[in-house]
Amino acid sequence: MEYIVIIGNGISGVTAARHIRKLSNKKITIISAETDHFFSRTALMYIYMGHMTYENTKPYEDWFWKKNKINLKKGFVKTIETKSKMLHFSNGETLLYDKLIIATGSKSNKFGWPGQDLNGVQGLYSKQDLDNLEVYAPDDKTCQHAVIVGGGLIGIELAEMLHSRDIPVTFLVREESFWNTILPEGESSMVNRHINNHNINLRLGANLQEIQGDESGKVKSIIVKETKEEIHCDFVGLTAGVSPNIDVVKSSNIETHKGVLVNSYLETSIQDIYAIGDCAEQREPIGHRRAIEAV
Repeated sequence: MEYIVIIGNGISGVTAARHIRKLSNKKITIISAETDHFFSRTALMYIYMGHMTYENTKPYEDWFWKKNKINLKKGFVKTIETKSKMLHFSNGETLLYDKLIIATGSKSNKFGWPGQDLNGVQGLYSKQDLDNLEVYAPDDKTCQHAVIVGGGLIGIELAEMLHSRDIPVTFLVREESFWNTILPEGESSMVNRHINNHNINLRLGANLQEIQGDESGKVKSIIVKETKEEIHCDFVGLTAGVSPNIDVVKSSNIETHKGVLVNSYLETSIQDIYAIGDCAEQREPIGHRRAIEAV
């Protein structure tokens, strides 16, 4: 029986597994180092704000996977050996596949800022990011001030999350007005006023220069590039967009650019290996259904 292995249990990987199961009786395993079960990533903010629990964010009951003969494996894939069709895990385990689907999603952007890997500095993408928020920004006593860098959707969500726990926030946005590349001037100005009226210190036309840490390796302040101002903080949210998460592929002979390069069938440069979702970069327009049928 042909063995399909999927790296990544996000929406792309799980959707692929479900459709393959509808079309065939092939053996399927989904691998994830993040969580045991697929969950709704966009609901992370509601867990932190107390509106939902992690259990509420799972679209499928735990029995769904066994019933549909989809095996879930918790583990971190370190390398892909394409010639032998073998995956190597960080704990020393290995796993053979007949066909492999890479669905590793995105990761928060880091642009080489000094101090970007300090404790208390993170994005908001994974379940681990949410867990770390509870460590470094659980309340306004542990985190007396937070700085958010980047004015995208995740940035404004993180600002709302921290504000819900009464944590003072400084919000660095490089544009001269919030979302002014998307919204008309009047609407953008209205959003600026709304953010400030909720006691979030919106700093427009401001970029991060560096993040400074204390002796223990934890963030203590940031420096604003334009003014050289030092802002003391206990937490820094890096929300300046995301990029394809292709770390597991870089050591292999699978061709990449910004993402894993695929053709219109979502095939990579290596036979029997596919890439889908945020980690994939199209060489040409893709046909999703044809790709699933090809697997």
